[in-house]
Amino acid sequence: MIITVIKGLLFAALLAYATVTDIKRREVDDWVCVSILIVSLIGTGGSFGGAVITALPFFIPACVKDGAICGGDVKLMFACGAVLGVWGGLLQTVLALSFAALFAIGILFKKGLKACKKTAIPLAPFLCAGGILSFIFTNMGGILL
Repeated sequence: MIITVIKGLLFAALLAYATVTDIKRREVDDWVCVSILIVSLIGTGGSFGGAVITALPFFIPACVKDGAICGGDVKLMFACGAVLGVWGGLLQTVLALSFAALFAIGILFKKGLKACKKTAIPLAPFLCAGGILSFIFTNMGGILL
C-alpha cells in the first residue's frame, strides 16, 4: 500500500506540473512524460498495452487534423497509460474528455458558438484531473473520496 501511495503522489505531482506548464506555455515538457514513464515502473511495473491504448484516441486526431491535439497531449496520455493500465487509461480518457466538454459548454454559453469555435483550450489540465481520479479509483478503490 505504501508503494502505491508513493507512486500516486509522484504521479499527481508530475501531472500538476504538466497542468501548470500547459496553462502558462501551452506545452507539456518531455521530461515530465519521461518521468511519468519512470514512475510507472514503481511497484508492479508499467503497462505497455495501457500506454498504447490510452494514447491511440489522441494520436489519430493529432495526425489527421493539424492543431486538433498537440503532441505533448499524446505523449502525456501514453505515459499516463503506462501508469494506469488499459482500464485506468480508458477511465482517464472518459473523465478528461467529459471535463473538457463541460468546460467547452461553459464557454459556449458565456461567449456564444462563434467565439467557442475559435477558443483553444489547454487539454492537459483535464487529462491530469482525469489521470489523478483514475489512479485513485483503480489503485486505491476510491478510498480517498
